[in-house]
This record gives sequence, C-alpha cells and structure tokens, in this order.
Amino acid sequence: MCLATAYKTQAAEENLLMRNVQRIECHDGQVFLTDLMDRQVVIEGELVMADLVENVVIVRERG
Repeated sequence: MCLATAYKTQAAEENLLMRNVQRIECHDGQVFLTDLMDRQVVIEGELVMADLVENVVIVRERG
C-alpha cells in the first residue's frame, strides 16, 4: 500500500495538510484528500506534485 503525506505549497511540517493519504481526487477546482480512516480534507486549489517514491504530495491553494 502506498500512503502519502500532503502539504500545501512545500514539504514542511508547518504546511502539513494530512498524513496517511490513501486517495486523491481533483475536480471542479478542488483537491479531495482521504486518509486511512476515511477522513477527508478538501482544498480549493490544484495538485502540484505527487512523489510516490518519497510519499509526498504538494497542493497549491487558490486564493
């Protein structure tokens, strides 16, 4: 199983959005992050990068 940690703008602890992300969906200008416990975070913005080797996802907020 491949799990990721999602950050806004850059991979830094102060930019943490969610750990153990199992699913990422993008539509209508929103990024939906879902973790192992089926908790969901919705960000207005776009997916910038997903590094599945390092398990890092970067999201840019719109605004």
